[in-house]
Amino acid sequence: MSSLLEISSMRFLVYDTFSHLFLYNYYEEDYTQLMKKLEKIKDIQEINSIVNFKTIWEKLSTSKRSDYLIEYTTLFLTGLGVKPLTPVESKRFFSLMGERVAKFRKDDIIRFYNSRRLKLNYMNQFVFEEDHISNILAFMAYLIKEEISLRRERRDVYKNLMDQKNFFITHIQGWVPDWINDVINDPRADIFKIVCRELKKWIDFENSYLLGGGKN
Repeated sequence: MSSLLEISSMRFLVYDTFSHLFLYNYYEEDYTQLMKKLEKIKDIQEINSIVNFKTIWEKLSTSKRSDYLIEYTTLFLTGLGVKPLTPVESKRFFSLMGERVAKFRKDDIIRFYNSRRLKLNYMNQFVFEEDHISNILAFMAYLIKEEISLRRERRDVYKNLMDQKNFFITHIQGWVPDWINDVINDPRADIFKIVCRELKKWIDFENSYLLGGGKN
C-alpha cells in the first residue's frame, strides 16, 4: 500500500497535469512542456490505475498543435454553442443563478488564494480569471504541495486537509462535473472529450479520497 506521502505526491502530479491541459497553450514551448509532462505521467502505474493519461497523450500525439488550439478556442473562448462552455466558475454560475451567487463564489476563491498570499499576476502558472478551471486545479496542486512539505517536516496537516476538502467540495465538485458532461456531450469536442472523461474519473477518486477521510 502506498504511503500518505506517496499518495500526496501522486495527487500533486495529477492536478498539476490537468491544470496544464486546461491552459491555453498557445506558444510552442508551452505545448512542448505539456507533452513532456504527459509523457512522464502516462507510465506511472499508480496514477494510470485511476486516470489514463496515456489516452490523452496518444490523442495529442496524433493531432496537430493547431487542432488543439482550434478546439480550445472553439469550445472555451468563443462562448458560442447551445451551452456556453467557458471554464470559469463565476461565469457559469452567473448564467445559471445570477450575479450575486457568481460574485460570492469568486470572492471565496480569492479568499482562499489570499490565505496563501498568492498573487495571480506574479505566478506564471496562474492565467485567465482567478476562477478559471486551470487556476482552480493549480491551487489544489498548491495545497497538496503544501501538505507534502508539512508531512516531510512531521507537522500537523489537519488545517491543510480541511482546506483541501472545503476547496474541492465548493470549487470543483460544486460545478466541474456538470461542466464536464456538457463538454463530453458537445459534438465539437474531440481532444477535450477525452481529457474531460479522464478528469471525471479523477474527480470521482478525489471525492472518495477526500470525503472519505484524506487521512491524517
